[in-house]
Amino acid sequence: MRLLIGILFTLFVSVWTALTLRQDPGYAMVSIGQWTIETSLAFFVMVIGVAFCGFYALVRLAIRLWKTPAQTVHANQRRLHRKAQRLFSLGGRQLASGQWAAAEKTFLNGAEYSQNPALHYLHAARATHHLSDLKWRRDLNLRKAEDSPDADPMTVQLTRVEFLLDDRQAELARPILESLHTLHPRHPSVLLWLAKTYQQLQAWEPLQKLLPEVQKQKALGSEPLAELHRQTYLALLEIVAAGGSLDKVRGLWKQAPAVMREDDEAFVIAYATALCDFNAFDDAEALLREAINRRWSPKLAVGYGMVERGNAAAQLATAEGWLAKHGDDPYLLLTLGRLAKRCQQPAKARNYLERSIQIMPTPDAYQELGELLQSLHELIHASQYFHAGLRLLVGKPQEQQGTMLPVAAAGQQLQATAL
Repeated sequence: MRLLIGILFTLFVSVWTALTLRQDPGYAMVSIGQWTIETSLAFFVMVIGVAFCGFYALVRLAIRLWKTPAQTVHANQRRLHRKAQRLFSLGGRQLASGQWAAAEKTFLNGAEYSQNPALHYLHAARATHHLSDLKWRRDLNLRKAEDSPDADPMTVQLTRVEFLLDDRQAELARPILESLHTLHPRHPSVLLWLAKTYQQLQAWEPLQKLLPEVQKQKALGSEPLAELHRQTYLALLEIVAAGGSLDKVRGLWKQAPAVMREDDEAFVIAYATALCDFNAFDDAEALLREAINRRWSPKLAVGYGMVERGNAAAQLATAEGWLAKHGDDPYLLLTLGRLAKRCQQPAKARNYLERSIQIMPTPDAYQELGELLQSLHELIHASQYFHAGLRLLVGKPQEQQGTMLPVAAAGQQLQATAL
């Protein structure tokens, strides 16, 4: 629409000008020294217009010629930048496909012309990192990235830390990360690598203090974070139990995440064991009993039977209450056998242990039954069950076939083997 209006306006002005000049072309005279030029006004205006257009064209041509060298340089730079981008993409594909040496060469070729040379050097270092015999070249590329004008110091340092951890040199990565953490206490990547460094160094106390911020900043996924919590608190519990006090053990239990105290069987058993180490047997029994009542677990059932002191009769009565729902669980029967032994009820203990072995033979059940028979002076049978447990523990296939038989048949086969 604007173009149409412009064309109509131009035609109107042109027609109006032509009609006006036709009626009265006007008169123009130019006098320069001895020269005098007389002509019509219309022709004079046309000459002035052509002269102006010619002069304007000459000025534009001069400007164009003046800018040509710079434009040539810029065009060449754009071409080189596009080439660097293509090389960066090619290097990324080579890196992803495992062509480490080719990827390094490609990244380095593009670094000279790139607008972001630091990225090229970083990726070249990452490619060389996979070439185990060229660590010096990896570090050289990393220094080039660090010296590049577009380098991000944190990115370079985090890449260096990643390499150090892969090389099992966490002691060198630790000061770098702790310095970064001081400057950027909430940066997710800094928190992630610092947590991995503490984990590799088994520095459990600093890691315990770091974990709340790691969780808050979502530096780790839920499953890896839960596993890191588990490793940390299990290790700390072992350390405190070995050289601490009962109060410290209980304090650590309270500091642990609620999900671990409720659902982590290994942590619950480790805490109960630590309580037993400090003679808090009643607390350990109550802890395991409540955990089992909350959610049945064979591991917790076995742990309940390992509480060696306390009211054994009450423990046996509690465990027998679980028989109604879990009477075919070999681990519960093993625990009942252990508790019956402690209560000096050999007949009941023997029955429970034999039923446990009939359902699923285990080295522990064979050992408990062998000790029971030894205390009853049935030495031959005791020896047979000790041997059966040892063979099951060693794991020889031909021996396991015998131990998978019911108790009586296994005993007969072991007798025949001895003969």
